[in-house]
Amino acid sequence: MKTYKNVDQYIKSADAKYQDKLAQVREIVTKTIPKAEEGISYGMPAFSFLGKPLFYFAAMKGHLGLYPTSGPIEMLKKELVGFSTSKGCVRVLWGDTVPKGIIVKLLKERAREIKEELK
Repeated sequence: MKTYKNVDQYIKSADAKYQDKLAQVREIVTKTIPKAEEGISYGMPAFSFLGKPLFYFAAMKGHLGLYPTSGPIEMLKKELVGFSTSKGCVRVLWGDTVPKGIIVKLLKERAREIKEELK
C-alpha cells in the first residue's frame, strides 16, 4: 500500500483522468461538513467528525469508492438502487457523474449518527 502524506498528494498521484472526480468528492465533503477533519487513513483520503470516522474515498481500478461506513448505506439503501454497494462501500463507475446529492445525504446521515453516538 502506498503511503500518502495528505489528500493533496493522494489526488495528485492518482491517474490524471480521475483527479477531477477525486477533487469533486473532497469539495463536497468539506462544503457539506465544514468541521470535518481531513487526513489519510487506510491509504486513502479520510475525514473524521467529532473524533469519529465520517467518510473515506478512493480511486479504485474500475470505480470511485465511497466509504461512509455501513449505517448510512443501510439507511439510504432505497436511494442507492442502481449503484453497486457492499456493507460499507458505494461504487461509482468512472464514466458516471459524481453523485453529489447521494454523497451529501450519506455525509449528513453519518454526521447524524456520530452526534447520536456521542449523546
